[in-house]
Amino acid sequence: MTPAALYWLFALAFTVHNIEEGLFLPAYAADESRLAGRVTPFALRFTLVILTAVLCGIAAFAAAGNHYAIELLAGFAAVMVVNAMVPHLTLTVAFRRYAPGTGTAICLVVPLSLLVIVNGLAAGVLTGRSLLVTAIAVAVTLLVAIPLLFWAGHVAERRLPWLSANGAT
Repeated sequence: MTPAALYWLFALAFTVHNIEEGLFLPAYAADESRLAGRVTPFALRFTLVILTAVLCGIAAFAAAGNHYAIELLAGFAAVMVVNAMVPHLTLTVAFRRYAPGTGTAICLVVPLSLLVIVNGLAAGVLTGRSLLVTAIAVAVTLLVAIPLLFWAGHVAERRLPWLSANGAT
């Protein structure tokens, strides 16, 4: 498999994972009182669409051979491996019921994430140090961006009701 095909497969796996979360996470969160009310379904889906678009953009630059994008994609892949364990697997075990996104994270995203990382290391595009630095940068960026995207989704939902189905979520 070519590196470009791998990068697009990783983006596809991330997209499928986010579709699963977008479809099933709102009902799951509503059923779990410890998670209920944290974010509206629209704001969640808004955030997932933006994150998916950003990752696909990074994958496009990586597929074109941009070394910085390859590093960024590998850092994102490392974060996604952690994301599969915390929160997905942790919630599944803690609540003793399947948490949406766990299956796609473990079966699709983790293996392709590891392939992206191994490919970058084998090609000499990544070093262990650059992967660590990039993964930390991506994690911090996501920790800041996700709440901001939730907020932007709430604002969009209130001010642009035509964006959500029938003006409601």
